[in-house]
Amino acid sequence: MLTNDDTIAAIATPAGAGGIGIVRVSGSQAPDILTKLFCRRQDSGPWHSHHLYLGRVVAPHSGALLDQALAVLMLAPNSYTREHVAELHCHGGPAVLAQVLAACLAAGARLAARGEFTLRAFLNGALSLDEAEAVADLVSAKTSAAARLAAQGLQGALSSRLEPLEQGLLTMLAELTVAVDFPDDADVPARAELLARIEALRARIEELLAGAEAGRIYREGFNVVLAGTSNVGKSSLLNRLLQAERAIVTASPGATRDIIEESLNLDGLPLLLRDTAGLRQAQTLDEAEELGMQRSLAALRTAQLILVVADAARGLDDTARDLLTQYAGVAPTTSERAAAEDAAAEDAVAEYDTAMGAIASGITMEDAVHNAPMFLVLNKCDLLTADELAALQESLRARFATPEIVTVSAKTGAGLEALKAKIKEKVLGAAAESGREPLLANIRHQQALQSAYACLDEARQTLADGLPPDMAMIDLENAYAALGEISGKTVSEEVLTKIFAEFCVGK
Repeated sequence: MLTNDDTIAAIATPAGAGGIGIVRVSGSQAPDILTKLFCRRQDSGPWHSHHLYLGRVVAPHSGALLDQALAVLMLAPNSYTREHVAELHCHGGPAVLAQVLAACLAAGARLAARGEFTLRAFLNGALSLDEAEAVADLVSAKTSAAARLAAQGLQGALSSRLEPLEQGLLTMLAELTVAVDFPDDADVPARAELLARIEALRARIEELLAGAEAGRIYREGFNVVLAGTSNVGKSSLLNRLLQAERAIVTASPGATRDIIEESLNLDGLPLLLRDTAGLRQAQTLDEAEELGMQRSLAALRTAQLILVVADAARGLDDTARDLLTQYAGVAPTTSERAAAEDAAAEDAVAEYDTAMGAIASGITMEDAVHNAPMFLVLNKCDLLTADELAALQESLRARFATPEIVTVSAKTGAGLEALKAKIKEKVLGAAAESGREPLLANIRHQQALQSAYACLDEARQTLADGLPPDMAMIDLENAYAALGEISGKTVSEEVLTKIFAEFCVGK
């Protein structure tokens, strides 16, 4: 795949019918192929680079008319790939584009592999590897915030931060190499100076890594699960958040039998909202309810954020109580544990766990426990007075180890903005407080930076232990290699092939 000695072609616009469809050709034969296929309306004189021409697209051998289109020739090196590039801007019907692409292949091009245009841009020095990856992120961005972060990466926001790190490492390596090879003519840099320079590099990497998790969330999204017993308003809350009637809402318990998944753009955060079947303590459940509850527990097991929904008018039910206890480690106080009413509640929870274990093929609340953040959502707050609602929250906070509580009404929309703010706070965590947009969104970049940081830490420890400075060189070289995996300076062909195979064809 890592070659650019031939000419490639592909459809560069999404599949399906549209007003315009583009067929792109890149390589040394692009001008000749364009000449064979495109008849300009004024067919005289040389082609001018970066000019649009109106004309007809014809089959290269038979001359059959394929389309009336616009064509542009972009001569190297002033093109996306830094090769000769030709584009045919046709009518966007799938059949038309397929015929035009077939004509390009018949004229001497071969079909491009996934991401091969951007790969050539990287191989020809038009883009660094992280900038090339930003192209794919920009194409697949789910929200405007994710697109903005990808656009910054495409403009070299990350590259400009990495370049001083790489240069700092190269300078240290060069100084140490000269001192080792020519001990009589060069002085070894002072140990304290090397330590200070390594610490400065580590601090810069720490700064980049600090926003990595937030960047990953903007890029990949976040899985939010609504959980609780039946008829607490989970589906109504989903509909209110989506501002659409996505889930069926009825007064009868068990209306939701399966997982309902919908995407939500929350201030630029791409969230996957999952409404689950109600977890009930019914003694007899039909097969559909059993499967629904099993899938609900499976959803809890993979959730990144859990919203435990309860009915404010009914108080905290056993299901919500169990979820709070299992997921948050929230336990009743010692005095309440001794109280008879609390003992009765614990018996009910124990019976519930046993029942759930039987119907969920062995999946219980405890099986699904992990470290996902969660908080309690008291729905139907419109059915209580302000004093009653305040008393309920005070009672819950006294009973549990200060669980976080948000009060809402899916019916009226009251408290919805506070709920969104709490979700955003939980999703972004500490990064929400910084106010800075992250530069690091790619898990591969994050791992490479972590590796570079670890190598610098090893080099720092070597110097701190009083060992000869040249013994730190291998760690400094490894740190440089790790950073080069991001920019592409030291990346392997296998990694390149994997990265560009995830691109769309035509890009």
